[in-house]
Amino acid sequence: MKKTKDKFPNKQKIRFFLTNVTAFATIFVLLGFITLQLLNQSAYRETDLNLKQIDSTSRAIQLEVSRYEQGNPFLENFPGGQPLSEPDNNRFNTQVILWSASGEILNKAAIGGRLNQIQGLKLDTKNLDVIQSIDLSESENNHSLAFRSITRKAEANQNEIAYIQVLANTNQIKDSLATFQTIMIICMIIFWLISIGISYYLSNLSMRPILASWKQQKEFVENASHEFRTPLSIIQNSLEHLFTKPNHTVIEESESIAQALTETRRLTGLTTDLLMIARNDSNQRLLSKTAIDTQSFITRLVKPFQEMAEMDGKHFLITNVATATVLIDEKKIHQVLVILLDNALKYTSPGDSILIESQITNKEWQIDVKNTGPSISSDEKARIFERFYREDRSRSKETGGYGLGLAIAKQIIEQHKGKIYVKDYEPLGVIFTVELPLK
Repeated sequence: MKKTKDKFPNKQKIRFFLTNVTAFATIFVLLGFITLQLLNQSAYRETDLNLKQIDSTSRAIQLEVSRYEQGNPFLENFPGGQPLSEPDNNRFNTQVILWSASGEILNKAAIGGRLNQIQGLKLDTKNLDVIQSIDLSESENNHSLAFRSITRKAEANQNEIAYIQVLANTNQIKDSLATFQTIMIICMIIFWLISIGISYYLSNLSMRPILASWKQQKEFVENASHEFRTPLSIIQNSLEHLFTKPNHTVIEESESIAQALTETRRLTGLTTDLLMIARNDSNQRLLSKTAIDTQSFITRLVKPFQEMAEMDGKHFLITNVATATVLIDEKKIHQVLVILLDNALKYTSPGDSILIESQITNKEWQIDVKNTGPSISSDEKARIFERFYREDRSRSKETGGYGLGLAIAKQIIEQHKGKIYVKDYEPLGVIFTVELPLK
């Protein structure tokens, strides 16, 4: 049975956990993809810019054409003896290929030993003036070479030269990107594993209010069912008893009828309290605040309770010094104080004292309801405002209590952004304190 009860929170917890893990994984994948795309674009930007700036009139191409035309692969000067204005520092990373119209490399002598590295290179005339990535396998050690390439059509006066291709070696960039990609994937995996732990923590954190609400609802239903069962059983027994004596008069069976009516009234009161709690939980009942005078409000409120206390031989004292105008829902605050005063009357004996104090402290209206009846233990103080909780269940049933009064009082005070709490009244007794903000 316990496994069935725990099924809902466990499923919800797993759902939260999987949602968080999936969210973290999606974020990491998108972050990695975007970072790698931006890095790829920026890594080749300078190389591509240099390739675009190289045209048929650039010194590097003119020198390569001159070497081919003069048959001197070591030529360092232009025709007429004019030297290069700047040394070709990028010669080992950039290679100019001169192509014939049939797709044959013309400047093989100038390329020299590097020809083995580009043996698999083919002339592509379909993508002229477009920068492309080319991967070639070196025949000697089966090592892959990466290039960025651009191919342009040669000028008409350059003899057999039909196309000019410029290759820029990008092995270093490619290796750096591969290293960065590996490091990034490892870091993503590590942080994703960390995120699993974070997801587990967040799922537990998210479940706390749900579990608290679910537990409260379950206890509420169980306790309500229990409270309904007793009066319903009494009513049923009383009515069944009447059927066993059909010839008796109402007067003869007045005890059974009275008992059924009493339990019916108790059920009506319990139903009213349950509906009030349910409406407050769902925020269906809004506050209807009006400005009231605190002193006259307390004076009118305590008068009937003072008379009842005198009839029971109890002392009822009032200290009503609060003189202020507050904005409250008068009916609801009246209900809270009725609950507190009614409890004070129920749980005191003849000769005990009941004291009510009303005063303004700082920015609050403070109302204390004190009595010299039995004290409340520390454990019970922490639970006394819970629904269906009764400090003394046998005594509460005798007085007609269900353990809902203080729960309703707490709801109303919290709706007013106030506080309600209980503490000891020395040497014997308890104090219920209500604090309501003046603004």
